[in-house]
Amino acid sequence: MSTVLNALRLPRWSVGARLLLINGLLMAALVVVTVIAWRALDDQSRAMTELALISKAARYHKDADTVHANLRADVNAALASGTLSADERSGIAASVAENARDFRRDLLALEHFELPPDLVEIETKVHTLADTFLAQAMETAPLALRDPKAAEALMPAFREAGEALDAGMLRQTAAFTAHITQATADAANAEASAKRWLMSAGALTGVVGTMLVAWLSRSIRRSLRRVRDVAVSISEGNLGLRNDVVSHDEVGELGRAINAMADRLNEVIGRLRADADRDAFGTQLVEALEMADSEEEAYRVLARAMKLISTDMPTELLLADSSRAHLERATQHPDAGAPGCDVESPFSCMAVRRGNPVVFADSEALNACSRLRGRPCGAVSAVCVPVSFMGRALGVLHASGPAGKPPTSRQVAQLTTLGMQAGARIGTVRAFHSTQRRATTDSLTGLPNRGRAEEQVRGLNAEGKAFALVLADLDHFKRLNDSRGHEAGDQALRIFAETLQLSLRDGDMAARWGGEEFILILARSGAVDGREVADRVRAKLAERLLAGSIPTFTASFGIADTTMSPRLEELLRLADEALYCAKEAGRDCAVIAGQYVPGAPITRRPVEHPAAPDLSLIARAD
Repeated sequence: MSTVLNALRLPRWSVGARLLLINGLLMAALVVVTVIAWRALDDQSRAMTELALISKAARYHKDADTVHANLRADVNAALASGTLSADERSGIAASVAENARDFRRDLLALEHFELPPDLVEIETKVHTLADTFLAQAMETAPLALRDPKAAEALMPAFREAGEALDAGMLRQTAAFTAHITQATADAANAEASAKRWLMSAGALTGVVGTMLVAWLSRSIRRSLRRVRDVAVSISEGNLGLRNDVVSHDEVGELGRAINAMADRLNEVIGRLRADADRDAFGTQLVEALEMADSEEEAYRVLARAMKLISTDMPTELLLADSSRAHLERATQHPDAGAPGCDVESPFSCMAVRRGNPVVFADSEALNACSRLRGRPCGAVSAVCVPVSFMGRALGVLHASGPAGKPPTSRQVAQLTTLGMQAGARIGTVRAFHSTQRRATTDSLTGLPNRGRAEEQVRGLNAEGKAFALVLADLDHFKRLNDSRGHEAGDQALRIFAETLQLSLRDGDMAARWGGEEFILILARSGAVDGREVADRVRAKLAERLLAGSIPTFTASFGIADTTMSPRLEELLRLADEALYCAKEAGRDCAVIAGQYVPGAPITRRPVEHPAAPDLSLIARAD
């Protein structure tokens, strides 16, 4: 309180001196009141001048309206002039020309008046309508005088122009009436105000003179108390309270300073809260995505996050396909749906090219993305956030809203976080799955490798499911490698792998066991089923080799199933022994473990050359 009083204290002026100063000011109050009274009289004079001006303009408007009505009557008379004499028609033509000239003159006169903006706006519109009407009248009237029937075709447009002008003139009349009424009221008020000021100046000065000192001191104390109360409330946490500052003295400056301090505190706290909300959103999103082990699970988390950002903002995540040349929708807002962006490739998107989020307030703006235009919903606002992983573009996060109402800065920040975390998690999942796939896939044939096959067998054993195990070995593969080169050998391995995949059911597995050896794991099958599969593979292989792109080759098969042993090592031993028996029996055949009798005939097609397929096996496979 003492600080404020010190601020209000005049330099080297005592309280008495300030009171004397106040008394001197009071003596000058009468002069001020008198000046104000004279100003009121001046206001009255201005109001009367404005009233006269508007009244004069209204008269011109009335004259123009009258001439307009006369002009319409002339056109109608011209239309009915078929039975009139030439002199009468000439009189009508002269009347039309004269009324048109008068009409233009009155309208031009109205343009030279310094009228209020609303009257100028209405007058401009009426002038435009009048030009249209005059054009129609000057076209219709001469034609009607020459050929009334031909003029009938122009009458609808003439009447429409006349009706539009009537409506405009009526609006202008109403506007003039309103302004005349207001100007009259203003003049009367100004006159009454001047009289009141002149009559009450002496009495008011005396009353103010006796009360001003007390009021001034009390008002200062009251202002200081208000400032103090507001400062106390702000210090207690009520940052929405403000001083009602209207003065420019020290108390007012103090109040404005406290208001400015509260505003800055609000801004700081708002930024801190926004940062905290964004950090909380980002933390929860990261934790949720860390629990997503597949892209599908990540998409579900991202859809839920879209709904948290906004319940009604269409949002979609577009990701590049395996070719990285096309974008496909991975997920969208669960309730609001997708905005439907038709961008085809990652680098066709401006946000991806810039590497930063891009906000468009209105799709019709000159610098807006062209892909936002022409949507069924009309003009939109939008935000596009690039989605990337380790500097490589994966796609774009796209959201839209009503035109002129883009997402808030908080929503843009959350969408940016969503795009960044989506790219990080999806990129990580893809990298992990790619690494895992390479670790369990044979690079030459694309089939699962030995480790993946062993894992499949362990899984079937853990579930207690019966299965057949078939070992396949390419016959004379070393001879093929030595005679035709490793490229031919590799091509033979790939063709055999493709043949295996085409011959198996869903749920069965073909894997490369090592070298030219392959293994088939047939779920819910026995050894007899395994032999049928082996024969089907032999038949499809022979059919495939008819093209003659590489030398013909065959394969031998050894078969075992879980009725012989549940252990993988034992099944492999039995199948390997059966494979050895198939080799001993002349190759290009399938032998079930324990069923081969040396010297007994085994059904098989002729070996290696030429590649003549066993048609009965092909027919049975189909």
